[in-house]
Amino acid sequence: MGQLDLFEFYRYMLAVLVTTYGTIKLLTFVWRWSGVSGQARVGSATLYRYLLVLLLRARFRRFTYELTVIGGLVTVLVLLVRWHWH
Repeated sequence: MGQLDLFEFYRYMLAVLVTTYGTIKLLTFVWRWSGVSGQARVGSATLYRYLLVLLLRARFRRFTYELTVIGGLVTVLVLLVRWHWH
């Protein structure tokens, strides 16, 4: 058994806590936003429907280059992290 590295433990715990916190905040936002869409308020319901129409009308061909760049960067990041840990 190796000796416990305090910095590595801190990085791991920080990553777990930040990921958990971010996930909880995102789910809370989505839960509240979905509640807004079901209510009878005209302004919020109209805004929700407008955003939904914008998402449905998005043309993914326009974003092909950007999505390819993002995919490449994610691949490089995964490879770097994998090589770092092995």
